[in-house]
Amino acid sequence: METMHEIIPFAKEMLAQKPSRRMLKVYLVGTVVAFLGMVLGLVETVCQSFSSGEPLDAELVQLMAREQRALETEERRRHEEVATVSAAEQITIPRKLQQATGAHRGTGAANRLHAS
Repeated sequence: METMHEIIPFAKEMLAQKPSRRMLKVYLVGTVVAFLGMVLGLVETVCQSFSSGEPLDAELVQLMAREQRALETEERRRHEEVATVSAAEQITIPRKLQQATGAHRGTGAANRLHAS
């Protein structure tokens, strides 16, 4: 509303100075373009609230896809680390059992047979 109060005195002043027809056309075209821009912005704002929630910007979609891939890669890497640690524990546990029982040496069993 403030701009309307500023435009009316400006229009009166322009008409009082007797501008050429060409200048009036330029101001008229500029005013129409500004008004259309305002109306289109208002329509976009109103219609955006009824949209399906999908992002309109292609760069935003690409950024979201890149973040999703990074999260999936991180999750796969963690899963592989856990699998590697589990495999290492499975290998280490039998070695500890072998060391405790002495089964890893061929001579330990032979010594016991002679001792009994």
